This record gives sequence, structure tokens and C-alpha cells, in this order.
Amino acid sequence: MDARITKERLGTLLSYDWLKILGVIAAAVVLLYVLFTMITCRPTIAQVYTVYTYGGLRIGTDSSALVSRLESQDYFSYDILDVEMENFDAGSLGEQALVARRGVLEGDAVFAANVGDESSPFQLLCQNYTSYDVETDDLRGFYNIPAFLNETEAYLTDFFGESDGTFGSGEPIAERVEEAFYRRNGSDRRFKTEAQKAAGIESERARVLAIRENYLAVKAAFDSGAISVVPYTTEIDGEERSFDISIGLGKLTGFGDLFYYDSDGKAATEAIRLLFFDNGYRTEEAKYENLALLRYLLDNYAPVHS
Repeated sequence: MDARITKERLGTLLSYDWLKILGVIAAAVVLLYVLFTMITCRPTIAQVYTVYTYGGLRIGTDSSALVSRLESQDYFSYDILDVEMENFDAGSLGEQALVARRGVLEGDAVFAANVGDESSPFQLLCQNYTSYDVETDDLRGFYNIPAFLNETEAYLTDFFGESDGTFGSGEPIAERVEEAFYRRNGSDRRFKTEAQKAAGIESERARVLAIRENYLAVKAAFDSGAISVVPYTTEIDGEERSFDISIGLGKLTGFGDLFYYDSDGKAATEAIRLLFFDNGYRTEEAKYENLALLRYLLDNYAPVHS
């Protein structure tokens, strides 16, 4: 049987079967894409730390390096696989984009300016992304800052035991560290072998130690006034109420190199507020990474600790 491939036979094949050939190629590409997607370790929402700016904040000279510095200087733990930053204006398109992001609980921290009247970016952000919870008598949407700090202290107590509030300088309880690692990373594809799991437990130990150091640095900054809790005031059932969901950054020196609000030609950094989105079960213990962002700000704009 003559099965040689000749120009004539090849031309005949392409003339009659070119659609079939393209179909086979397309199917192969789709199959490879699906296979690659299935075997690739893709970060979850809890493993991506996202910083937003909202409502006309100006971008300072340091902002372009914020993500790379957070990543390269290891402020976040091994839990965080990616760091992102995105800017939203208060116009309709920016609002729609932010609504879409929050619809799937993307976003961890957001900077907004409290400049002007009730329609300031900070006020609009709080109005649009909070709701009153009758059972807790608090706002949903952003963490209550004092409650978050108290929760962090209770979380650390589980690892270090009861203390005078400093949690000592020793090691966390090994059993608690191992339990925490398997609770959150037992099915993570990064930790398949025993060696990988052992390395993961060591990374978990480093994460817990970092939370302690970050918490103590942040608490000291609140105590010294370098940063402060700034209430958001709104009306609930006809009564004016205040909720401690934002942090004032006005005492941070040079913060205008990161973000600022241009008011009368001046870098009005004293009006900038920082809020942390409450993503509930989607972020779980990764929420304590918020302390790492605060630690970065303190290290770079208010060195109040060693």
C-alpha cells in the first residue's frame, strides 16, 4: 500500500479536512488549558492581600513601590501568596468596579479621605459598604478596631498562654502551632510530603511570632498617639451613633509620599483614614495580616519602635 505523503495528497487533505484539523487543534488547546488550570495552585481570596484607595486619593512617590516592598521585605506571612493594589474613584464606573470586587469579598484594606462634608470619600465609603447589625449593635462591613485588637490578643493568648499583655519573649506552644497549620493548610497542595509539612509548620511558627511582634508594635503606636481610632458617625433609628471602624494616620511623618488628598494645594494627609474590610469566613485567620500592613506604615512613616 502506497502511504507516502506527497504534495498532492497533502493539498487534497487540507482542501477537504481543514475544518476538522482546526477543530482538533482548538480542542487540544482547550484541553491543555483546563489541565493546566486544574493542576496549578491558584491563590484563594485569603491568600491575596489587596490594598484599595478610594475617592480621589492622589498617588505619592512611594505608592508605586508599595506592593514590591511589602513582598520583598516579607511583611506578610507565608499565608499571603500575592499582594495587589487598586485605585477606585467615587464616580459611577469606579463605584461599580468596587461593588463588583466586594461582591466576591475581594479587598482587605482601603484608604479614603475624610475631607469636606457628609459626601466626603470616607463618608461615602462607610455609607455604601456598611450595614447595621441589630444583634451585635455594630456595623458590618469593616472591622471594629478596638474589637479587632482584643480578638488578636485572645488569639495570641491561645498560642502563648496567659500573660501581662506582652506574651513574653518565648516560643509559642508547639502543639498549638501544629494544630493551626493543619487546620488551615491540611489540604494545601504546597504541603504534600512530610518534609514540606515540616517546613510549613516552621512557617506557621514564624507567622505566629510575627503576629505577636506586629500586634505589640501597633498597640504601642495607638498608646503613643502615632495612630488613632477615628469614629464614623451616622444615624441609626433616628439616633446619632459612632462606630470605631477607621484609623487616623495624621501623625505619620512623610505619609504624603504614599497617598494624600489635594486640598487647597496642600498634601492633606491628616484627613486620610484606613479601614479593614471584614470578609468573615473567607479570610479566617488571614485577617491578622492587617497588622502587617500597619507595621509597614509604622516602620516607614513613624518609627516608634526598634
